[in-house]
Amino acid sequence: MVAYWLGSLALILFLGLFPPTAPWSERFLTPLVALIGGGILLGHREKPFGLGLFFLGLGDLAWTLEDLGRLPRGLYLEFPYLIGYAALTWGLLWLPGKPPRLSLWLLPLGLLGMGSAFQPELGIDRLYTVWDALLLLLLLPRLEPIFQEGIGGRALWGAGLLLFLVADMAYAFLEAAGGYPTGHPVHLLWTLGYLLLALGVLEERAGRASFLGQALALGGLFLMPASLLNDPSPWEVRVLALYGGLVGGLGLLYANHLEWRRTEEKGLRWTRFLEELARLSPSVTQTLSPEALLRGALEATRHLLPTAVGLEVRGRRGLVGERTAHALTIPLSGDAAYLYLQKPLEEPIPPGFLSLLGERIRQVLRQVEWGTLALTDPLTGLLNRRGLEVELPKLLALARRYQAPLSVVMLDIDHFKRVNDTYGHPVGDEVLKLLGRILKASVRQEDLAVRYGGEEFLLFLYGAGREAAKEVVERIRYRFRSQKVDPIPYPLTLSAGIAGGEVPENEAQVEEWILKADYALLRAKETGRDRVTLA
Repeated sequence: MVAYWLGSLALILFLGLFPPTAPWSERFLTPLVALIGGGILLGHREKPFGLGLFFLGLGDLAWTLEDLGRLPRGLYLEFPYLIGYAALTWGLLWLPGKPPRLSLWLLPLGLLGMGSAFQPELGIDRLYTVWDALLLLLLLPRLEPIFQEGIGGRALWGAGLLLFLVADMAYAFLEAAGGYPTGHPVHLLWTLGYLLLALGVLEERAGRASFLGQALALGGLFLMPASLLNDPSPWEVRVLALYGGLVGGLGLLYANHLEWRRTEEKGLRWTRFLEELARLSPSVTQTLSPEALLRGALEATRHLLPTAVGLEVRGRRGLVGERTAHALTIPLSGDAAYLYLQKPLEEPIPPGFLSLLGERIRQVLRQVEWGTLALTDPLTGLLNRRGLEVELPKLLALARRYQAPLSVVMLDIDHFKRVNDTYGHPVGDEVLKLLGRILKASVRQEDLAVRYGGEEFLLFLYGAGREAAKEVVERIRYRFRSQKVDPIPYPLTLSAGIAGGEVPENEAQVEEWILKADYALLRAKETGRDRVTLA
C-alpha cells in the first residue's frame, strides 16, 4: 500500500515537472484529484470539505475547457470556485480550535498574500486573495491542537490546505506580473493540496495518523520551496514558497517532536504508577486499616490523573481524600469503588487504567484481610501477640525518629474468673468485647492496643509521658466502670500498671518496660484493685 502511494506521488511529480506533460498535468490531473477526493469525502458524509474539493475540481475543469476553447469566457466560470471556497470556509468554521500560539508563525503568509490584492491587473482574483487570507486566519486555531494534543489527520489536511492557499497566493502574484503560464510548477501545490486534504480528513475521521500521511505532508511542504525557488518567478512567489515550506515543514516536525515527548512522559507516568501500585502492601502501614492502603493507591493514581482527589471503597467504608461530583467507577468485585476527580476529564483515560487500579486495590485489601486474621484477636479486634511483634518495631522507629516518649500500660479486668464461673464464658466474652471497644475508641492511630492474654491487655501510648498515660487509663477505667453487661449486677473494674514514659532506645528496653508495667499491675491488685499504679 505504501509503495502504491509513493509510486503515485512520484508519477504526479514527474508529470507536473516534466515540461512536455506539465500543462496536461495541470489541465487534467489537478481537477481529477480534486473531483475524486471530493467524491470520496462526500461518500463518507464529510460534506464541508467534500463539497469544497468537488467544486474546486469543477472550477479547475471548467478553466481547462475554457482554456482549450470548449467553453466561452465569462464570469459564470467563477461560480464553482465561489461554492468551493464557501464550503471550505464552512468546514473550518465548523471545526473546534484552540487559541493560536505556535501556528501564528504562518500569519506572515496571509499578510504577504494580501499584498497582491493591491495589484490592479488582478480583477476578480482580488476576491480570492482576500478569501485566501481569511481561510489562513481560520486555519491557524485549527492547527494549534496538533502541538497540544498530538499529530493526527488534522496535521495532514492542514498541510494540504496550506499548500492550496500558498498556490492560490502565488498564482495571484504570477497573474499580476504578466500572466500565469499553464503548467507552472505552482500547480503541483494545488494537486498535492487536494490529495492531502482528502487523505487528512479521512484519517481524522478514522482517529489515526499513518506514517504515509505524515511523510506525504512533510514531502509536500518541503517540495514547496524546491519547486518554485529556481523558477523565474516574482520575488513574492519565492518568499511565499520558501517561508511557507520551511515554517510549515519545521512546524510539523516540531509537532512530531512534542508528540514523542508526550509519549515518553506518558510512559514514565505509567512506570511510576505501576511501581507505586506494586509497592502497596499492608506492611507499609503502622496499622491494619485499609485507609493507608487507599491513600497509597490514590497517590499512585495521581501519576496518571493529577486531578484525582479522592478514593472510596464503600463496602468497607473506606474513603481517603474528598468526594466530588466527578466520579469514575472502579471495577471491584463485591464492592462499589469510586475515584473522585477535581474536575471533569478533559481527555480519555488510559485504556485498562481503572481495571488495573481496581484489581490492585482488591489484592491489597485481601492482604489486609489476611493480615487482620493473622495479627488480630478475633474476639476483641485488637492486636494479638503476633500482631504486636509486627507493629511494635514500626512504632519504636517512629518514636526514635521524632524523639517522642512512649508509655507502656498493662491492664487487667478485676475478678474476671468470677465472672466466667458465675455467669458463664459467653458473658465473659461480652465483657472482653466491651473493653476492646473502649480501648479502640480511647487510643489514637499511632497507639497500639493489644490483647496480651486472657483478660490482660497492653497499651503502647505514643508521645505520652507516664502522667499523660495515667490520664488516658483513668478515662478508660471510668468508661468501663460506667457501662453494664447483663446479667452482671455490679460495676466492672480494672487495674493497670504504667511504665516507660521516655524515648525508647531499643526493643530490649521496651520489653523491660512491659515487665515493669506488669509488676506495677500486681501492686495495684495487691493494694485493692480498681486503680492505676506507676512503675
